[in-house]
Amino acid sequence: MYAYINGILTQKTPVSIVIECGGVGYEIFIPLSTFDNLPEIGKQVKLQIHYSFNEIDGVRLFGFFSVEEKELFRYLISISKIGPKIALSILSGLSVEDLIHAIQTGNVDLISTIPGIGKKTAERLNIELKDKVSNIKIAGKTYISKLGISDIVHEAETALITLGYRQFEIRKEISKQMKSNDFTTSEEIIKAIIKSLYKKRNV
Repeated sequence: MYAYINGILTQKTPVSIVIECGGVGYEIFIPLSTFDNLPEIGKQVKLQIHYSFNEIDGVRLFGFFSVEEKELFRYLISISKIGPKIALSILSGLSVEDLIHAIQTGNVDLISTIPGIGKKTAERLNIELKDKVSNIKIAGKTYISKLGISDIVHEAETALITLGYRQFEIRKEISKQMKSNDFTTSEEIIKAIIKSLYKKRNV
């Protein structure tokens, strides 16, 4: 029914936004990966849209910064017992390319680090999506593709959680740092994240 919505961003939170288009404000649910790419309030924004309707929740719109995100979201909700809410959590925990890489390499441990996703669900996701995700063409590159592996990222995240940092802020900061740095060890990532988060907390 909807392919995309292009309008003015009037409200935004990490889980939902409102886009005004033609005098109508559309409430749209989003993953963190999309939230990180949003402009400032009052700016023009275009999101890919998935339309959903059921008798309990009524009409709901789910928005994504890229076509690839929307494609993967639709693959996820096609799996039994994985609804839109869990699918958004999965896309909030891992980028599209990271998740595809994890599925193709059978990295169940990485997928099961996503809040709300246990090992059994991660294994089922791997089995059911392994052939399907190869159809998704990635336009851009994320940090996993630059490094070719996800192990050092997982090691860094685990270490930072042990140090008391929150998983949400860790993942958001890692994603940001990896776009502008070519890290080769988990130690380099840990030092950079701690330094960045320290600066933010002392601004």
